[in-house]
Amino acid sequence: MPDHKRLIEVIRNNQNFEISHQDIEIALGKVLEKQEVLRIYKSIGINLKNYNNSYRFRHIDFLQKRVIEERLSELSKLYQIRLEIEDIIETTSKYFINEEVVEGSFSLCFAEFQTAGKGRGKNKWLSPFGSGICFSITGTLPKKLSPLGLSIYCGIIIASEFRKIGFEGVSLKWPNDLIYRGMKLGGILIELTTQTNGIHAFNIGIGVNYDLHKELNEIETNIFPPTDLMQVNSRSKYSRSDLSGILAKKIIMALSAFEQATMNHVFQSWKEYDSFNEQKITMIEGDKCITGINMGINHEGALLIDEEGTTKTVYNGHLVI
Repeated sequence: MPDHKRLIEVIRNNQNFEISHQDIEIALGKVLEKQEVLRIYKSIGINLKNYNNSYRFRHIDFLQKRVIEERLSELSKLYQIRLEIEDIIETTSKYFINEEVVEGSFSLCFAEFQTAGKGRGKNKWLSPFGSGICFSITGTLPKKLSPLGLSIYCGIIIASEFRKIGFEGVSLKWPNDLIYRGMKLGGILIELTTQTNGIHAFNIGIGVNYDLHKELNEIETNIFPPTDLMQVNSRSKYSRSDLSGILAKKIIMALSAFEQATMNHVFQSWKEYDSFNEQKITMIEGDKCITGINMGINHEGALLIDEEGTTKTVYNGHLVI
């Protein structure tokens, strides 16, 4: 068993949120200094607090595969769904990278902790072990559509579902960020590829902060500080596993129904979810900078900016308000 699995098992099997130094040494089969124990746990996203010969840690709401499967059970009768959960992985987006994407099937990989989680561009998505809902889903689309449009489509679907189940105020920042009161709650990444049989495959990465506690790791160096679902609604009746299953089910349903007409219909509600609707914003694209009034999106999901009476159409860029 790899060392990181042994380290996690020591945590998972302890309900008192405290482990002894000796337990860790026994698990790894070697003598360790206290600073080394703190370092190796921090490397997998778990911050320990040293008290004499023991260490305390926060409660971790481990993902329960059975709970997620129950949420997906209805769809499992209609589609072939593969569900994987990894404790530690470089990034969920690479889990199925060497596997053929089969039409009519969906593959999902959830992770407790990503060592190299991907944010937009070259940004990283880092969060403490077990603190987020991080997963990738692969499948196929009937025809090639804009990745930008698909990202916004999924964003509206997710924000809408969150509001429906009690997380009021969840909104969006063009093109792919989930926002709450000006703070970053999560993000969506889309990759589309064309298969040899003409089918277009997608790999969608979704990351949502569930409960960061006081361990606010750096999540994309950005002017939008991080927040989490527990800050939105600390009284939510849904566990992390429940929410993982709810989101996965909603996304599969939305992707199964995805076509140009469906996307256009969903786009009609963009202004309801846009955090910066009709506000003055600044968009940076490479060495170009556009400042003007946010006028919403077009039928492809491109952002429309009124710059001194001229409408500029933006397909790529970084909104910095």
